[in-house]
Amino acid sequence: MEFRETDRFDYIYQDMRSQFPPEELKPYEHLKNLVGNRYKILEVIESEPVGYIILFETEKFIFIDYVAIYKKFHSQGFGGKILERLKETYNKNGCFLEVEKPNPQNTNTIRRIKFYERHGAKKLDFNYIYPASGLPMDLYYIPYTEESPSKEEIREFIGSLFEHVHYDIKDNKIILEKIFG
Repeated sequence: MEFRETDRFDYIYQDMRSQFPPEELKPYEHLKNLVGNRYKILEVIESEPVGYIILFETEKFIFIDYVAIYKKFHSQGFGGKILERLKETYNKNGCFLEVEKPNPQNTNTIRRIKFYERHGAKKLDFNYIYPASGLPMDLYYIPYTEESPSKEEIREFIGSLFEHVHYDIKDNKIILEKIFG
């Protein structure tokens, strides 16, 4: 399995529209403008494209903004392979993820959390808010080289995320204040 930068932005965005709730989807133009050396859209190749991962990179960490497997490849183990391959590919301390809070009425939320936990993700004790919609979410962390980042490292990471990825959100400074108290 390999990650490859892609020029199939429109194709991937169309797939994102079918797989992610509208409130979690970044606007087309904003997402397209984010793509650069620290924010990457990578197609996942296993003899052919099986999915994609969209991530943001800081000096110490990566952040998975979106990860998806194309529908015809669902339930074939590619999601777990992607998470393992990230550890091998990126020489970082670990990986952050935003995850919806568990909702018994939406079993996909619980299934998703269990999937990430099976792959080493731990919920961080932080009142995280998804900036685009104000949705309360949980911030998870998958360690690569250390067990858990310090509170200060988490603050720095979230600050960098808001500065470089969520800069388009009108009230992002207010949301940051709510997160950090």
